[in-house]
Amino acid sequence: MGLKDYLPDFKGTLNSFYDERLKNALESKSQEYKTLFQEHLTHWQHTQQALVAIALGIFLLLLIAYF
Repeated sequence: MGLKDYLPDFKGTLNSFYDERLKNALESKSQEYKTLFQEHLTHWQHTQQALVAIALGIFLLLLIAYF
């Protein structure tokens, strides 16, 4: 008999712990973060469009003022 026969099954224990406790929590958090990221991306796109419009307006006003 080798030393392997006396040691507990760490791999099996970790896999069952992951399946029982962590898998559902990680999947739900992953989905939650994905939706938050999509909302943030949409908000940033609107903000970027507004900033481009403001910068364009300032440029046109300066163009009118100098000519």
